[in-house]
Parts: sequence; C-alpha cells; structure tokens
Amino acid sequence: MALFLTFDINFFSALMLVILYVTMRLRRDTTGTSNRLFFRLLWVTVFLLLLEVLSWAFDGVPDQNKLNYFFNFAFAWLTSSATCLLASYIDYHIFGSYQRLKRRWFYLHPFIITGLLLLINKFVPLIFTISPDNIYSREPGMFLLPILNVSVFLYVCLLAYRQRKQVQKEVLYIILLYVSFPAMAAFLQVALFGVFILWPTMAMMVVLTYIFLETVSTSKDYLTGLLSRQRIDSYLEYMLEQQRSFIFVMLDLDDFKTINDRYGHLSGDLALQAFSNSLLKQFFDEKLVGRYAGDEFVLVLEKVDVEGLKAKLQSVEKEMKTQYEAGNLEFPIHFSYGFYEREAKDHISYENMISLADERMYSNKRSHKGEI
Repeated sequence: MALFLTFDINFFSALMLVILYVTMRLRRDTTGTSNRLFFRLLWVTVFLLLLEVLSWAFDGVPDQNKLNYFFNFAFAWLTSSATCLLASYIDYHIFGSYQRLKRRWFYLHPFIITGLLLLINKFVPLIFTISPDNIYSREPGMFLLPILNVSVFLYVCLLAYRQRKQVQKEVLYIILLYVSFPAMAAFLQVALFGVFILWPTMAMMVVLTYIFLETVSTSKDYLTGLLSRQRIDSYLEYMLEQQRSFIFVMLDLDDFKTINDRYGHLSGDLALQAFSNSLLKQFFDEKLVGRYAGDEFVLVLEKVDVEGLKAKLQSVEKEMKTQYEAGNLEFPIHFSYGFYEREAKDHISYENMISLADERMYSNKRSHKGEI
C-alpha cells in the first residue's frame, strides 16, 4: 500500500495513456509512420512508468539485491530508449522521411552509450550502486545520463529551428514544450533524490502531443501549414449559418501542371509553400487562409474590402516576382483569382458560392490580366 501511495501518479499516468491508446484504436487513428512512432513512444512511456515502481519495489528488501540491481539497470538503460523514440518522432514530423530516420539509426546513440556506461558501472561504480544490505545509491556519474539525453533533445530543437520556415507553428511549439518540460523534470529528479516527476511529465507530454500533432492533420494542410479543406468547409458553413458578411476568394496557380512536369514535384511543392507563406503574410489578421485542393487556395475575409483584397494580392504577385528574381524560385509564379462578396441578407448556398467564385477565377485565368 505504501508503494502505491508513493507512486500513485505513475499508475494513474499509465492508465491515462492506456485509455488514450484505446480511444485512438476506436477512432481508427492508427495508420502511418507518425502514428506508429507515437504508439511506440506511448507504450515505452507506460512501461517506464511501471518499471520505475519496480526499480524501488525491492530497495532495502533482504536477499533481493539481484532483483534490485536488475530493475535499476533496466530502468536507467530503457529511459534512453524513450529519448531515441522521441527524437525519431520529432525528426519525422520535421522532415517526413522514414529513410532519413534509418540513416540516423533512429537516434539510438544515447541508448548505445547508456548501455556501455552501465556495463562499466558493473565493474567501476559510476552510475549507481547497491549496497550489501540492498540499498540503492546514486553515484556522481548519474548526471551523465540526463546530460546525454538532453543533448539529443537540443540537437532536435536545432533541427526544428533550422527548418522553422517549413514547420507548422503548432509542431514547433510542441517540440519546444516536449523538450523543455521533460528535460527540467529529468534534472530535478536526479538532483532531488526521492522526487518522481519525470515519467508522469512524459505521460502528460504524450497526451499533449496527441492533441497538438496527431490531430493537427485534420485542421492543417501538412505541406503548406494552411487550414485544410475540412476546416474550410466547416468554417464556411458556420459563416453562412450565422448570416455574416464576408468576401470569399478562390485562387489557383497558373500552369501548375506544367511546372510539375518540367521542374519536378519537389519544385512544385516549394512553389506551393512560397505562395502559401506570402498569403499568410498579407492576410495574417484574417481567420481563414486555406488550401482547398492541389494548387487551389481559399480566403475568407472580413477585415478588408474588394479594393483592399486586390491591393494585397498585387503585393503577393510582387513578392513572387521578387523571389524569382532573387533566385529563391526556379520559375515565376503567377495566379488567378475569383471572389464573391457575400452580404448578410444573401441567401446563397455554400455550393453556389463556391461555383460562382470558381467560375470567376477561371474567367480571370483566361483573361491573363490577374484581376477581375
């Protein structure tokens, strides 16, 4: 009973993660490399929450020295496996490449080094010792373990910073959160003997990761970071239901298929990202800037009038030209657009509004003048 009261937060954290896993399975949120890495991280965290309890369960118990040593050895070593999985998971969210993870050995370096240090510890007390009367004690080298793990976290933060223009803000924020909180908890747990906060903190971060990363795909377009088609549909239906006045804009990149065929899909992706970033820069104070499909984009504007819209889109056109002339783009980017100015008293349907804007956009495209 005393052991349960000491580690009750571990048991409840493990139960919370199991419930999260069952929820994801019921929702069928179980496909893709990101989810597979997430599930491994979730189960390793559950395992370590329980293993931490076992690492203390035999401390001071007569004639249980070997079990006490084994569970502390296993706990210290497997802690680094969570670091490897976390680094792999974040790397995949930044670069989206499984092959890249394989080339980096799935960040197994701290796991390997920790194993070597623990083998040395068997002969030269470096990390921890078990006394003849079966009492666990930490040695000065114990600080090497959090330093080793945190160094990997800092490297991942550096990767995220270098790729910050290509990484969604939500992803960047959760990376910083995921690294800083467990890092602080790790040092506190090592510095303050008898404090057990690292793995409950990790459990909390796993839940937050699911909220911010594993569900963000339904609200954000992965490539551009703009709002997704699902969010566009939901928001427009809300605006129509509330009888709000707004300008609905559809945009389409000119000759995008030719760009993909001539320069390759990677260059096409870079063009989509550059155009998306420019839209966000010009319409940062609007509630909806989204990617509708392929090279089609949508704006829902409440804070500018038609003249303001045209002025901002001219600024986007100029920025695309500047980027091309500066050598940041392989080809010039041009676009066409059409809009529908919706008044509160209008009774137009969602489908008709899209059809009108789409028709005007293609009329604009045929005119090759960049304005309606």
